[in-house]
Amino acid sequence: MGFDAIFFGRIDYEDKNKRMNEKTMEWVWIPSNDSLGSDVNILAHTLYEGYGSPDGFGFDILDDNDDVPWINDESSLDYNAPEMASKLIAHLDER
Repeated sequence: MGFDAIFFGRIDYEDKNKRMNEKTMEWVWIPSNDSLGSDVNILAHTLYEGYGSPDGFGFDILDDNDDVPWINDESSLDYNAPEMASKLIAHLDER
């Protein structure tokens, strides 16, 4: 196929729920020997949030949300890096 990995943004909701419950959102896809040979392995991953950012981390100016930007300048009055890092770690642990 010419690539090492594939990411799925859309899958059947029942398949996604099953994969999330079983913690199998990532897997190694081994194509048919007839199509690509026996030495091909492709990393496959299903995106947790579809095509969008996780809740609370949509920093794109074009996003229609009220997410707080991550500010890591300690001299800023809006400095929030430790809180944002904790929030991100909690989100990743949940995944």
